[in-house]
Amino acid sequence: MSLINKVLRDLEARERDEQASQSRAVLADLRAAPESPERSGVSRAKWLLLAVAIAVIGGIVAWYAGRGHAAVPTPVIAKASIAPSRRPPLTQPAVSPPHARAPRAASSAQALPRPTHPGVFVSSARPPVAPHRVAPPARHANASISRQRKPLTAAEQAMAAYRHAVQALQAGDAGRARSALRAALRARPASLAPTLLLATLDIQGAHLRGARQVLQAALRARPHALQAIMLLAQVDLRRGRPEDAARTLGRAQVFGAASHSYWALLAASRLRAGDRAGALSAYRSGLRRFPGDGSLWVGEGLVESQMGHANRARLAWRKALHCPLSPVLARFVQAEVQGNGVRQKR
Repeated sequence: MSLINKVLRDLEARERDEQASQSRAVLADLRAAPESPERSGVSRAKWLLLAVAIAVIGGIVAWYAGRGHAAVPTPVIAKASIAPSRRPPLTQPAVSPPHARAPRAASSAQALPRPTHPGVFVSSARPPVAPHRVAPPARHANASISRQRKPLTAAEQAMAAYRHAVQALQAGDAGRARSALRAALRARPASLAPTLLLATLDIQGAHLRGARQVLQAALRARPHALQAIMLLAQVDLRRGRPEDAARTLGRAQVFGAASHSYWALLAASRLRAGDRAGALSAYRSGLRRFPGDGSLWVGEGLVESQMGHANRARLAWRKALHCPLSPVLARFVQAEVQGNGVRQKR
């Protein structure tokens, strides 16, 4: 047994020595072999050529930029999946000022090479130049202005004469004012303002016939002019013709009802003509439209007093005291009310 064990131990020792020798041989084979001198020279030559190529490319780029091509816009690289557009971009046309020559393109500029990459597009189209336009000759400043004086129209002549008459009245010259007003009416007979002013001047100067003629001529052109109708009625009252005044005012009742002065003048004309009932009717018609008019209440009280209606007269005068009155009418009404009160006590 011991012999067998010894033999087995020797075999195991030999196997271990063989395995160790084999592993040392494998590790020896894995060591880096020294580079040969030829291979190291080739690698140095490659690096030197690469450096020279980079230097040459840099020199070409610098020369190209120095020749005026540095302002060329950098091409935009689109995505590879988008097809390049063959349509040149829109450019703003350059407008040349008048009397200036269109700029010429530089002769030294060279056409840019068209890139072959599918995502790059550089437009070489030049912007269009607008053609030279000759400016039209300027017109002379005085060519469109006529030196001939334009005649005034009839309305403008009448207005100018009316203003001249007003200035003459302000200066105290009534004769010159009348002449200017007549000139205004010759230019435009239907003008109302010169008619009323001339009639007023004739009434103040006691030229009643002339005032009546002027007003009647104006009313033939303007039959609904209430101011001319009322002024004509006043002329007839001054002439002692209250019937004519009442008749003239009665025809204007449709378009004169909106004026409290119209009702007062109509009632006064009828009263002076002896028509007390017509006067009282006119006062009451006016008071229905203007219940706060004190002069109408005073007039109604006078008519009632003349007709013997003392209580109605006193009632009308008391109502007049609650309305705005002129100082003269206020004193008259107070005296009448107090006098009636004294007579009643007695």
